[in-house]
Amino acid sequence: MSIEQYGYKKADTIDCGTGIPARVTAVHRSHFEIVCDWGTGLARLKMGEYYGGNENVPATGDFVLVNWQEGSESLILKTLPRKTYFARLDPSSSGYGEQAIAANFDYVFIMQALDRDFNPRRLERYLTLAWQSGATPAVILTKADEAKDPAVHVLAAEKIAAGVDVYAVSAKTGQGISELSKYMKPGRTTVFLGSSGVGKSTLVNALAGEAIMETGAIREKDGRGRHTTSHRQLILLKDGAIIIDTPGMRELGMWDVSEGLGQSFADVEQYLGRCRFNDCRHQSEPGCAVKAAIQSSELPAKRWESYLKLLTEARFADDKAGYLKEKRQWHKSISKMQKSGRNADYRIEPCMETFTCRACGRLISPEDAGSSHRNHCPHCLTSIHADNQPGDRASLCKGRMEPVSVWVKKNGEWAIIHKCRSCGTLSSNRIAADDNMYLLMEIAMKPLHAPLCRPGEAEEEGTRSAESAAKANSRCQVCGSPVNLDGEKRRHCPGCLSGVHTDEDRPGDGASLCRGVLEPVGVWARDDGRWEIIHRCRSCGTLSSDPVAAADNTTLLLSIAMRPLASPPFPLWQLRKEPAD
Repeated sequence: MSIEQYGYKKADTIDCGTGIPARVTAVHRSHFEIVCDWGTGLARLKMGEYYGGNENVPATGDFVLVNWQEGSESLILKTLPRKTYFARLDPSSSGYGEQAIAANFDYVFIMQALDRDFNPRRLERYLTLAWQSGATPAVILTKADEAKDPAVHVLAAEKIAAGVDVYAVSAKTGQGISELSKYMKPGRTTVFLGSSGVGKSTLVNALAGEAIMETGAIREKDGRGRHTTSHRQLILLKDGAIIIDTPGMRELGMWDVSEGLGQSFADVEQYLGRCRFNDCRHQSEPGCAVKAAIQSSELPAKRWESYLKLLTEARFADDKAGYLKEKRQWHKSISKMQKSGRNADYRIEPCMETFTCRACGRLISPEDAGSSHRNHCPHCLTSIHADNQPGDRASLCKGRMEPVSVWVKKNGEWAIIHKCRSCGTLSSNRIAADDNMYLLMEIAMKPLHAPLCRPGEAEEEGTRSAESAAKANSRCQVCGSPVNLDGEKRRHCPGCLSGVHTDEDRPGDGASLCRGVLEPVGVWARDDGRWEIIHRCRSCGTLSSDPVAAADNTTLLLSIAMRPLASPPFPLWQLRKEPAD
């Protein structure tokens, strides 16, 4: 056995003194598995060197100097300089420490499964940290045999991972495995990263040509993987290639991504510095290159939002005290703004000024609202998706916010649901006393003009639901009823029409971290006549929409659509159509 087989190069040898070079192959709390020219064994840290803060605590893949003890615990004296290093924010440190994942690798395999795990936002996080590590990333989409069209997911990943190779593979059928051979070279190290259940250990076995790692099936209840790999482990394959297999990571916080963020979001940062003003905040300033790119669809709004979110996390990790101080000052400025009544931020407080609607051109006065709330035109019920302008909602895209539905709050009050024509964002706004009653009722009744279930289809619908339940392979996390996947990603339960607001593409989930229940509050009919369910998160209040599926509960859908008609906010005899100007 030679340490050079494990990637050590004698050209990099430093003055070892009394120690000999070794490589860490696994970490177990206070003990480390090592390999060197003398064999393999366990080792512990030399307390005087490491616990005084003079040395980096070794991670899997690190090269170290050890005082070798045959048949006993060796002593790790020093951690040699790292070529590459992957770390994340330690979930147990409350945001004040990093967690080492692996070191001294040449390639990073970012793995996502095509059955239920594919998540573009999570992929952005992995790419940012992978570029920061200094190694070459590659995106591996596993379980390609379980996807209807893997090419669609490959294209989506390529848009996010510009300049990064993307592969769709299947360890079960062997699809795409041979394309990874260019990474499996003697002395080269590749680290496998991804969530539980994406098939990291299975791919290790496929590349090794034998079962050297324990594998397990995902849980059918929620589609999550089981932790068959409990620690990070370095493996030497027969062909000389080296792999670091890691446990699944459910949290991936940013830690020191000053370089990785720029490489992962190069398509976003190309617009920074092009604005008219050097201190542009990319909010309401004129001549903003970022806003212009979003409005012209050159830059997707979700991509910009992801960049801002990761940038905020990175700033917190770099300077926690400065970040918290800035946040407190921001909250104070909002408080002063609300007290002064000047320069109001209409994202936070209602409009109390006279303005001209930019959709229908009418003059709007706040005196007629009958309440202290005004964020839309009372005539056409629309607003502009912008910042800090009377009658506007909060976004950078400046698209038209059209009224698509109404929903009834628990106190019986109606609220209008707006959908941005440009970016698709949904928002809710209370109705005012002078709102166009005729148009409100027309919006509420629009889905009923083209009923979802026509006469004679009820029995067929019941048959579809029964067939779906028979083929179900998951259960709703709200009511526990079966959820039929049938090759599609379902965002809600067909029985109760609810979902769970989480951050993973699992059955019945939306995209957030709050894990609140997504309640169906309304429906709206698209221009093509298809219905969509509007969900509102019980915890954070976020609105989202999801197309109605064939097996959905028709009775409940119609009940939701008719809720506004059961408790109108005005006497029906007052309904009248506003005269056109």
